[in-house]
Amino acid sequence: MTSDPKPAPSVPGTAHDAGAAPAADHTPSRLPAPARFAHPFSPSVLTLVFAGGILGALSRWALGTVIPAPDGWPLATLLINLAGALALGGLLESLARRGPDVGPRRLVRLTAGTGFLGAFTTYSTLAVEGSRLLIAGRAADGVWYLALSLLGGAAATLVGVAGAAWLHREDRRGLAAEAHVAAHPHGGGHPHPTSEGQVLEVTSSDSQKMTLKRSAERQPGPDGISEDSR
Repeated sequence: MTSDPKPAPSVPGTAHDAGAAPAADHTPSRLPAPARFAHPFSPSVLTLVFAGGILGALSRWALGTVIPAPDGWPLATLLINLAGALALGGLLESLARRGPDVGPRRLVRLTAGTGFLGAFTTYSTLAVEGSRLLIAGRAADGVWYLALSLLGGAAATLVGVAGAAWLHREDRRGLAAEAHVAAHPHGGGHPHPTSEGQVLEVTSSDSQKMTLKRSAERQPGPDGISEDSR
């Protein structure tokens, strides 16, 4: 009688151990950690948006009571919408140039842009006041009001974008100059930032060459007349 052959021991990770769970990979992930308040509908973000909206609505109401309405013309709403368009253009351009829309930049955009400026500006009141002017027989005033609000709002937005871009370039020039001074504390050079934020250095040897050239021009020639006089 022959004995039954003993089954071969299964080796983990081979085909004989197909039912076994694979070993967990403990390699650390290189993906960046998700930013806090990343979801726009989280309770914290919604609270900030609502708070900004309340402040924006109160600011619009306060300005509406102070700015007069000459001959029933809605000057207050026009100025409020133009100011809001200018601020919104500058805000979004500044945030876009500082980095992607994540983390604190997203919070600022949602709180100040969607919340405050979204409630500060009012296109529903613009439509109601424009309709009232047209119904009252003041077609010219209504057309002017709507045209100034729409075209002026677009122009104000472009001005805000251009202003934010200019301020960003000026900040980069200042940072480049400070970085150059910090990197060369005893270099004797004078940084000259260009419009693109680059730094041009005038070294001490260049200054000495310029000084010698100016001295040579001031010295009198054989006829007693200096080069500058000529």
